[in-house]
Amino acid sequence: MAKKNETIDVSRRNFLMGFRKLREEEPGEAQTPVASTDETFDLLKEANLAYKDRNWEPAREKYEAFLKKESRNPNARFRLGRCLYETGKYIQAKIQFEQVLRLRREDQDATLFLGLSLMRLDRPEKAAVIWRMYMNPKAMPIQREVNIQLAFIEDTSMETPLPADMAAAVEGAVEEYRLQKLKG
Repeated sequence: MAKKNETIDVSRRNFLMGFRKLREEEPGEAQTPVASTDETFDLLKEANLAYKDRNWEPAREKYEAFLKKESRNPNARFRLGRCLYETGKYIQAKIQFEQVLRLRREDQDATLFLGLSLMRLDRPEKAAVIWRMYMNPKAMPIQREVNIQLAFIEDTSMETPLPADMAAAVEGAVEEYRLQKLKG
């Protein structure tokens, strides 16, 4: 509660974005990006809404426009990478996830999706190097599937599935986990 003569910041941006930390973000979703200026607030709001609705192409366009003005926002950059990934632009997605990891080295979602991008680019050995750094105990089904795919890559005595099939298995675990979290 505010003391007498103390002002409370009730700006629209702080009011709307102040609740973002109330729910824990899901793996593969990244924290909701926050605009640092009123100039970019509406653009980012539209991008976040399109992303939430899984409208990847409109969200991609909005995040790209936003990042031209606020280039050091790792959450928006991750979401741009995810939009690129979901629309099959794996090289561009890889670049975005690498940039997120430059800004935030321990970002597990960026690590997961960088590995997925490398798998989709038919580079399973490089994906394995990245996925060995993935550790997310909050998302055990995803962690388990990543570990299974790592075992296929590392054990040369087994027949290794195609990289696209390995990526699809991890994507399936991500989607299954997302749906479980939505149910409650």
